[in-house]
Amino acid sequence: MDSQMSSVICNIGVNAGAWLLIHLLVTAVHARLPDRWFAVTGYPASKKELLFYTNALKIKAWKNRLPDGGGWSKQGFRKKRIEERSEAYLERYQLEAHRGEWCHLISMLPAPLFFLWNSPMVGMMMVLYALAANLPCIFALRYNRARILRLLDRRTAPMSSDSVVQIDPGTR
Repeated sequence: MDSQMSSVICNIGVNAGAWLLIHLLVTAVHARLPDRWFAVTGYPASKKELLFYTNALKIKAWKNRLPDGGGWSKQGFRKKRIEERSEAYLERYQLEAHRGEWCHLISMLPAPLFFLWNSPMVGMMMVLYALAANLPCIFALRYNRARILRLLDRRTAPMSSDSVVQIDPGTR
């Protein structure tokens, strides 16, 4: 193997290892942050944003294919599907979805550091990777969190006898 090929393989290993380390560190830090930081609803998704996810991005067709990092640790909270309908569970789901949004957002921030040891083209590929790996998760988390908040709002609002709470069948 020539030295140029060795250099390329080494660079791929360094980049992959750096991303793995970034993802693990950001996840570990966010898992230890106080729940109260994520209990607030934060910036809620507007109706316009939800329509963008539904109509332009067709989020219902692909969001369930995304990996769910919530099951990677004993303390994790799975968000792949709504497991129960209790108010406590839905509030926890909303909190963990908010935590997940921040985790994915912060995971993208180190992307420009890859320009320090890579060519501009590879650095740009690393930025594109950060966007491709995290934005779909952020979109799905915001979409689901908005739906959970809507469910919680309906639970606290007085219901008439003909009121029905509809759940997207794609989340079961």
